[in-house]
Amino acid sequence: MIFRTFKIVMILIAATIFMSSCGDPTVSIENAGYEPKIVVNAFIYPGQSVNNIYIMRNFKLNTKIDTSILYLTPSMNEATVAINGTPLQFNDTTKTYYNKNLFINYGTTYRLSVSAIIDGISLITESYTTTPNAGFEILNHDLGTNVYRENDLYIDFMPSPGTSFYLFSYKPDSASFDNYINNNPFLPNLEPDYFEENYFRFLFQFNVLLNINSYSTEPIQLEIMEYDTWFYANYRVIAYAGDDNFKDYFLTASRVQQFDGNFIEPEFHLTGEGIGVFGSAVRDTVTFSIIPNN
Repeated sequence: MIFRTFKIVMILIAATIFMSSCGDPTVSIENAGYEPKIVVNAFIYPGQSVNNIYIMRNFKLNTKIDTSILYLTPSMNEATVAINGTPLQFNDTTKTYYNKNLFINYGTTYRLSVSAIIDGISLITESYTTTPNAGFEILNHDLGTNVYRENDLYIDFMPSPGTSFYLFSYKPDSASFDNYINNNPFLPNLEPDYFEENYFRFLFQFNVLLNINSYSTEPIQLEIMEYDTWFYANYRVIAYAGDDNFKDYFLTASRVQQFDGNFIEPEFHLTGEGIGVFGSAVRDTVTFSIIPNN
């Protein structure tokens, strides 16, 4: 089964719907009240120990973020962080929580519990994630060196049974105007100023597969399109089979306005005074290179 990406088509559809929608809703936030929240940025991966768990705080609108108090720590905030009742340690250098002895299993439910004091107020939040089942696997980890537009590229993988959300993140090892693919069919012959202004639009590329047959016994193929690779470079693709928390955070955290103009609240799956994400995924990688066709 081959999946081709549809980012450009979806962008055009979104633009059409948005321009044809009725009205132009706005939200006034100048007088919005402030409530301190525990901000969670936590992902766990089967087969690995727990690490890189970020626990932070929010700030009032139109105030400068004080990085010295951004991270919630045991010493400054009496913060406690635990997964399934097992405490996590705090690394003062990386500002992250971890436990090298807590290994994550496939198909298992985990509870994250956090308590901390922010602005003199005691706050608590919890979240549950169920890790995907074993099975997700990239079948062709190295796609080799490829002359631009001379052959089709596919990522072949087996899905994780019961997991229908898959994310593929493309990371070039170098990205500048010097190695920009200036003869691409979408945005050729760019001026340097335009490239610099839109640099991150070219650098960060991803593909999402939704609602696939996760019980397929045949490999699934994802085609790598020209608009996934904007540079002559060595690429590393980080592939994720994500749980519902992973999926909902990715799809809603940065898209708080629907096509019809109405505003929606992100799906955080955190109880109490928490915002952010506690999700899980199975990870794998693919590498390939794109070189000029001259």
